[in-house]
Amino acid sequence: MIRLWLDLARILVAGLVLGLVVGKLVVLRPHYLERIRPRSWVPRVRSMRRREWVRLITIALWFTAATLIVATIVGVVLSRAGVVMYSEEEYLFTVLGKQYPLLLLVMVNVLPIFEEWIFRGIILEEIARRTRSKWLGVGVSTLVFAAFHLSNPGTYPAFAIPLLGAGLLLGACYLVSGLAGAIITHNAYNSILVILVILG
Repeated sequence: MIRLWLDLARILVAGLVLGLVVGKLVVLRPHYLERIRPRSWVPRVRSMRRREWVRLITIALWFTAATLIVATIVGVVLSRAGVVMYSEEEYLFTVLGKQYPLLLLVMVNVLPIFEEWIFRGIILEEIARRTRSKWLGVGVSTLVFAAFHLSNPGTYPAFAIPLLGAGLLLGACYLVSGLAGAIITHNAYNSILVILVILG
């Protein structure tokens, strides 16, 4: 029972801190909120030509492949070094993958929309604006992204290490192809991981 309360506290504290920071930034700069409103992006999607779609999907798939390779290599190196990144029994996504695979697949495709909007679309942009360095924005947003994932029940500090590489690549994808490219990459990455977990 204590473990449940500690896990709940981890999630709530991380969510509250991130929510307060992002909420303040959105209030100060309402254009961040406009980026995820359908009236902002639907007209752009409708006006995209086939060539633009092919470019966007190609970039996203290349970044997906790179992210999978980096995360896999880092995971293998850590595993061979005896570093444990998460508890198999307690990690929320492992439990959901075994009991509710379709729910997990939906979650890992909805959550990245908001994660990319927050970490790349707001935090990266805000740091880049303040420092006049998009790459510093990528670095800081990557650190926040990796640290935030430690709020997931069953994760240990080493869990953040592969996420550093993934965050850097998602940030680079954002710079190359915008928020849409980062969301597609993150969704594809998550979907592939979930399918691999489901297949066993």
